Amino acid sequence: MAFNTLAFIVFFLIVLLGYAVFPKRYKWIFLLSASYFFYLYASVKFFIFILITTFSSWIAALWIEKLKQKEKSFDAATAKERKNHIKKCKKRILVSALVLNFGILVFLKYFNFFAANVNTFLEQLSFGGQVPTLNLILPLGISFYTFQTMSYLIDVYWDKAQAQPNIGKVALFVSFFPQIIEGPIGRYNDLAPQLYAENKMNSKDVRQGLRLMMWGYFKKMVIADRVVIVADYVFANYFQLSSVGTMIGIVLYAIQDYTDFSGCIDIARGCAKMMGIDMAENFRRPYFSRTIPEFWRRWHMSLGAWMKDYVFYPFSLTKGVRTLGKKARNRFGKHIGRTLPIALGNLLVFFLVGVWHGANWNYIIWGLFYGILIAVSGLLKPVFETLNRWLHISIQSKAFQFFQIFRTFIITCIGCVIFRAESITAICDMLIKSMQFTVPDNLLSEMLSLGLNKMNWIALTLALIILFVVDLMQERMEVDEWFEKRNWVLRYACYGASITLILVLGMYGQGISSSSFVYMQF
Repeated sequence: MAFNTLAFIVFFLIVLLGYAVFPKRYKWIFLLSASYFFYLYASVKFFIFILITTFSSWIAALWIEKLKQKEKSFDAATAKERKNHIKKCKKRILVSALVLNFGILVFLKYFNFFAANVNTFLEQLSFGGQVPTLNLILPLGISFYTFQTMSYLIDVYWDKAQAQPNIGKVALFVSFFPQIIEGPIGRYNDLAPQLYAENKMNSKDVRQGLRLMMWGYFKKMVIADRVVIVADYVFANYFQLSSVGTMIGIVLYAIQDYTDFSGCIDIARGCAKMMGIDMAENFRRPYFSRTIPEFWRRWHMSLGAWMKDYVFYPFSLTKGVRTLGKKARNRFGKHIGRTLPIALGNLLVFFLVGVWHGANWNYIIWGLFYGILIAVSGLLKPVFETLNRWLHISIQSKAFQFFQIFRTFIITCIGCVIFRAESITAICDMLIKSMQFTVPDNLLSEMLSLGLNKMNWIALTLALIILFVVDLMQERMEVDEWFEKRNWVLRYACYGASITLILVLGMYGQGISSSSFVYMQF
């Protein structure tokens, strides 16, 4: 039941009505029922996996909480050995739960990838044996709900959150329907209290949520579902096109990736907002970023925050990494000593981000591409600063900031090729092709051969102008607050115009798979 289907719209209207009239103290039960219906509607066969994650996390968190309370009751002077024993027990419980849940994710998502690569290696050795592959299908949202639930468990272990004794409430946190498809990845202390609260719907939340949903539908149905036609054609047929046609396809895929994913997130956050629930922001106009680290602070923010808190900091603060940093400082100076642990942490994080996206060498190379870029840029920061001084570059000037934004966008387009191309050979071929700067004899004719007619190119151009203007306004001001202060006639005229644009310019009909979202596969 993808967000942009009639089935979902009917479902959500029923949920919204039910949430408004249900008794306050039982609203969370209604949300849980709606979330389980949503999940079962999509995946009855794999419902068992979300139940395993829910039950194992509930048991493990309660067990750790019980041991924490027991640990606090001991006298520090006489019970050091017993405290150490309890700490080891807590760690074993945490590790067991992490291995179980991440193990399910790794097996379902990566087993066939590992098997295929092992078989290729065995073939090179002329070894007769083969590792069998299995007919595995990923349960809906498993990457998102696994990461979200494990963050809850780790927070309980770190004493940042208190274990929830009610298994139904844990189940709601795991399965809350707006975020189950593509996130964002919520934190227990931020999201759970809102899910369990006796929320009273109000007109302001409904308006704000409706605006978020309309903006999400506009990005998805008017832009993403239109540019995907061009992007799919170019990535499949780049060898027949000029470098200009190839570059157009690459740029439009970068736009598709952003508008599809952020559009889904806006719809999800809008659904929750209409019920008085604030979900984590996941995008903050990433294509206005001036550096790659800034880009990743604006793109898929909830995954980045998860990796920072549960991978980057624990890894960077390990004894071995800190020792390496001290040795580097003594040998290469303060900057390298301080930056090297950060660089290694970023390499690990982006390798895992690549792996998180799926069982494909493209994703691993894509993750390492960004990890190496960020690591090297951090290590060479003094060199870049020296070059700026030598060249008398005013880093605060508008021209240089525009150059930085353009440069970062080009780098992310290269990342898009790595992410999307069908093979490693295709990655190299597309990048080489796009840098040849060949212009076709008839550019208009080539553009019309990419899958869109003139009217669709005009509609796409109009939609991209709207996207740019709105994103620019959001970058400079609080558009939502500004809009709330406008005259009601203007507001409702904008609502009407937005709905009309979505209905008129949205992509429908035969051959248009408008119900699919890019990140549903992850």
